[in-house]
Amino acid sequence: MNFNELLPLANADDIRRLDRLTCERQGISSLQLMERAATRCTAKLLALYPNNHYWTVVAGAGNNGGDGLVIARQLFMRGDSVQVYRPHNRPCSADHAANAIRLERLLPSTDLTAFTPPTRGVLIDALFGVGSNRPLAEPYASLVAAINRAPVPVVAIDLPSGLQAEQPQMPDSAAVHATHTLCLGCPKATLLWAEHESYVGSLHLLPIDLDRAAISETPGARWLEPAWLRAQYRPRRRFAHKGDAGRLLLVAGSRGMTGAAVMAAQAALRSGCGLLTAHLPAACSDAFHAQVMEAMSDADPQPDHNSRLTRDIAADALLLGCGLGTHADTAALLHDIAERYRERPMVWDADALNLLAADPALQRKLPPASVLTPHPGEFARLIGRKLTHDSERIDAARELAPRLGAVVVLKGKYSIISAPNGDTLINPSGNAGLAKGGSGDVLAGIIAALLAQGYAPFTAAAIGTYLHGLAADIAVADMFANSLTARDVIAAIPTALQQLFPNKYSDTPKVSDKARR
Repeated sequence: MNFNELLPLANADDIRRLDRLTCERQGISSLQLMERAATRCTAKLLALYPNNHYWTVVAGAGNNGGDGLVIARQLFMRGDSVQVYRPHNRPCSADHAANAIRLERLLPSTDLTAFTPPTRGVLIDALFGVGSNRPLAEPYASLVAAINRAPVPVVAIDLPSGLQAEQPQMPDSAAVHATHTLCLGCPKATLLWAEHESYVGSLHLLPIDLDRAAISETPGARWLEPAWLRAQYRPRRRFAHKGDAGRLLLVAGSRGMTGAAVMAAQAALRSGCGLLTAHLPAACSDAFHAQVMEAMSDADPQPDHNSRLTRDIAADALLLGCGLGTHADTAALLHDIAERYRERPMVWDADALNLLAADPALQRKLPPASVLTPHPGEFARLIGRKLTHDSERIDAARELAPRLGAVVVLKGKYSIISAPNGDTLINPSGNAGLAKGGSGDVLAGIIAALLAQGYAPFTAAAIGTYLHGLAADIAVADMFANSLTARDVIAAIPTALQQLFPNKYSDTPKVSDKARR
């Protein structure tokens, strides 16, 4: 799988084009594509609610409503109780009308004007999809309000009805508050914004086998998929030694902030780094080595902060910033490192980013193979403005990356990874448990370890970001998300690696049956 084959973040025009080309190139009708999409929805509904046998489907006049009618037919055919509301006596799309005829032979529907909120089962919202581009007017605003009053789970098909597909929701405008949203084919930007969380609920991306060539021809940010990451994997030779596995120089820590250096180092070592040297203030050294016995250290002349390297340290990659502080001596040290290690890839995190944001001269020295890992506050300082809405995140990351000539990882739910050439990825892994101190140190350590092992900056950032989120997802499987700590994420890295790269980290040679005999 190449980069352009990853699913694009699609707008309404993209969706229409992808659907049309899929039908043309696969030799199927739009009705057949609708049946395929609805079948995926039905399977997901049954997986989400395996014990439910009562369904209410609210279908609009367009193709989103057509999806709902197919789902209703499929649920009815398996023997479930289904109540369908759809528009009578008004024009509908051709595919909606065709599926309405099929459904009415089996199950008569009720007009939308007679909708009554169900008191049991699951309600399926198929009123409006990606074609919705303005606030709902009456009678649909009242219909959505009635859906929201229903004391049952609500599952939205593709988009919660009333949620505008390509722009932020207007205050007080009507939209369905879904329990789950089943997004068909390609991710839609509106479903990824923090401000829309209460409308979207839990997001599920359902593939519908869109034409791969058509996907490749669609511009825009891409959805990060494990299959692409696996194609980037670089196996370690069985005869490799520790020097071959990557030498990482960690410049981190200050008085009271040793933990950040510890977590970054532990994450790097768990992620495959062969040799790690930590440059730390003298006050941090003992506490650091009590936690990271595998690392070597280089003590700074200053006891409380980092000020200068006393010797040349061999490194394939560097990690700067975790718990570093913003002392003037430390700023001077970053200037020295940027010049001395200009040909080496490096991760800039935490206080290294704050020092970088405040120093245009340091920005001009930024090595070309740098990865920046800002949270929203650090990002605002780097770009010179605060983002007011999540809808700005992708464009802002794509603005900053070429400006600084670095890969930018804008952290958050659905972290954005953007390269100077415009290539941009949206990371789906991770959970709210990562909203805790130390999570960023772990991410920085993972990415730095991958850089040290020879991965290109954009690839290292992509693998590292996905791996970090996956480790968090594995860790919360057995705990309450709020209880997740950075150490829990570090402990889950080996399992995450096994999951992401199955059977690729085993160093045991295969023995043939003949050899065994």
